[in-house]
Amino acid sequence: HYPAYLDLESEPVPTGGDTLLLPAGTRLETRGEATAALSSAAWEAGSRKQALTVSGGAFSGAFVPAASGEYRLALASVDGAPLAGDTVRLAVRVVADSAPAVEIPVPGADTLAPLSLKVPLVVDVRDDYGITAVGVVSRRISRLGITDSARYDTLPVPSERPDRAILTHTLDLNRRGLLPGDTVRYHAVAADNTPQRQRGRSREYVLRLPTMSEVRAAQRAASADVSSQLDSIAAGGRRLERQTEDLARERSRAGSTGARREESLSFERSKRAEAVAKGQQEMFRQAEELKRSLEALRQSAEAAGVGDSAWQRQLQEIRDQLERALSPELRERLAALQRALQDLDAEQAKVALERLAEAQREMREALERSRELFQRAAMEGDLANLTQESRELSREQRQWNQQVRAADSARAAAAERDLAARTDSLSKGLERLGKQMDGEARQQRLDSAAQRAQQASGEMRQAARSADAGRRATAREQGDRASKALDPLGEQLQREREQMQQQWRREVTQAIDQALAETGRLAERQLAVQEALRSGAEAGAELRAEQGAIEEGVQRLLEQVRKTAGKNALVPPQIGGALGGAKMQMQKTREAIASAVPNLREGLEQAGGAVDALNAAAHQLLRARGDVSGSASGSGLAEAMERMAELAKQQGGLGQQAAGMLPMAGSAGIQQELRRLADKQRALAEELQRMRGRGDMPGAGELADEAEELARRLDAGRLDRQVVERQERLFRRMLDAGRTLQGTEEDEQKERQSTAAGDETPRLPPALRARLTAEDGRVRVPTWDELQRFSPEERRLVVDYFRRLSEPPAR
Repeated sequence: HYPAYLDLESEPVPTGGDTLLLPAGTRLETRGEATAALSSAAWEAGSRKQALTVSGGAFSGAFVPAASGEYRLALASVDGAPLAGDTVRLAVRVVADSAPAVEIPVPGADTLAPLSLKVPLVVDVRDDYGITAVGVVSRRISRLGITDSARYDTLPVPSERPDRAILTHTLDLNRRGLLPGDTVRYHAVAADNTPQRQRGRSREYVLRLPTMSEVRAAQRAASADVSSQLDSIAAGGRRLERQTEDLARERSRAGSTGARREESLSFERSKRAEAVAKGQQEMFRQAEELKRSLEALRQSAEAAGVGDSAWQRQLQEIRDQLERALSPELRERLAALQRALQDLDAEQAKVALERLAEAQREMREALERSRELFQRAAMEGDLANLTQESRELSREQRQWNQQVRAADSARAAAAERDLAARTDSLSKGLERLGKQMDGEARQQRLDSAAQRAQQASGEMRQAARSADAGRRATAREQGDRASKALDPLGEQLQREREQMQQQWRREVTQAIDQALAETGRLAERQLAVQEALRSGAEAGAELRAEQGAIEEGVQRLLEQVRKTAGKNALVPPQIGGALGGAKMQMQKTREAIASAVPNLREGLEQAGGAVDALNAAAHQLLRARGDVSGSASGSGLAEAMERMAELAKQQGGLGQQAAGMLPMAGSAGIQQELRRLADKQRALAEELQRMRGRGDMPGAGELADEAEELARRLDAGRLDRQVVERQERLFRRMLDAGRTLQGTEEDEQKERQSTAAGDETPRLPPALRARLTAEDGRVRVPTWDELQRFSPEERRLVVDYFRRLSEPPAR
């Protein structure tokens, strides 16, 4: 009978043959009968004896072999006469249950903790019979040698308790008070299924937290890696778009020759279309990998102390651009192409290729905008990174100067050589960043900073040699010269960053001003075309030529706006959509008046729509100009998220109201309150949809859909815990998209005092100022909803008026 924990069925034991291998704890039960009455019966092995119960000639009993050996069945008759037959012998080998063997093959060595402080582990556990528990034990040891209490993380073990398990685990070191220079020691433990629960453990591994200097270096390397990935995926998008367009045009030419319509794809064309589909799938894979790299960069920047809210929002905007590039429409059109290829349908493949090429063109534009945005964001981030590194080096060098006289010479020399190596890295980083900058003056200033850092590094190396030789006074003097070279760098680089941001904002603002002026001129010319058609003028060659010239101007303006949108995230790409719509309506106007029998009514309608689309583009440009000029960051991504703030507060209030009404759910008197709450929720959903239409907030459409669904549920009287939880999740998602604004308000309780008239700016009553200005004090641009009650011509005049208000004063 095997031990119960082995869950094995009992089985008979042969009395002859090979050695019995018995797990420790196995019980041998014996039953037999002799031809004569017995006085005793026992199993004997050397000095060990296990007696059996005797009844006449029968004997029985059970025992657990405690040790290996040859056991002999000893039987004695009552009369002492020997029994006939061979003696029964059992050769037994007792096999002890071993403790589990535990290994951690990944990472399998002492290593540096990643910037995310999440360490992936693979734990390999083996046992004789079964595993019941596995865990990871870790403890923090500070750089001062203080050891925290051990922490035990349980790993899930399969319910069948296997004898081998390969488990994955993420050792999360966040929120454990870790500081640069600390270490974490960890090992894995496992228990088997014996009653004693024998335990095995792996060897102990060491994780070292990188220093802040190492973290900043890793952040710069991650930034360079993401930049390279963006360049690669953007180039791949351009190549794939050309391949798809070429294949689609080839099918179009084949279909226009008048030949018999192909019913199925040829083998060659099918293979080329399959290559396009595979290329698109590869683009999806690269984009997913790029999003993971962006998340790693965000974490590394946060760990390096340069991940301020503005910079983090820049990365989020780039992620949103990637999501926009790989839109559901693109995936759907790829799936349509794959279905056509499976069916070998030539006509469907032609249509699918054309639609895929159109989606790929949008993908390419979004990818190129992501790349351009990241180039500026990366320069901002790297400059902030190097600024912090220079300040830390300056501080540590001053500390070294103060301590070198009393410190151990060898240790002081080693510490100074480490500072020199870090300063070399700072110099190279500044030199590399200077080559990326536009403008010879800025390049020269960064080169000068790099030379100062190189000079400081040379002084540090000399100080290290002096300290090694025991010349502490000389080492102190050389260290002081290194400090003097390093001290001004932090402030110099900070000013450089601020000047760069100001220059970028100025460039984008000037570009928007040019686009606004050009949009206004084109709108006036388009309005003249509309008026000519309204007056019944002849749609002659001159009018058609004017419409074609305006259309070409819109195309040039569209390219200019797309280029500007790649420099600042506050210039929404939806402006290009408005201009593209204007161009399409102009084309329809030209076609309507170019036929043998001109359709003046259709031309008038399309011309008016083109004027309206240009007005919408001018309105969005005007809003973008105000956002860019009032932003704090050079790439404009810090402010893009704050438009969600007020709506997030409103959503939080709606969630609190719903939670307060939850105990009354189902009562008759609550239906009216639920309908009012649903109206508020629907109004918030409509505002989110307007933000989506203006391009103010990537992801606003998904939030709007969720808010609308919640409004429908409330309107139907379906208030339950699930609805309240969804409102809370929506509130959290909106908070993630933006930060709550804390605006300044007038103190209505403060005593007012009169003042004599002067030349200062006149004061406006708060109620009037709220109507005329935005929260930041700038002139408030009317919303597109407010402009809807005007005609297209009136909207153009209003937009032009506010455009003039926003222009800088003439000098």
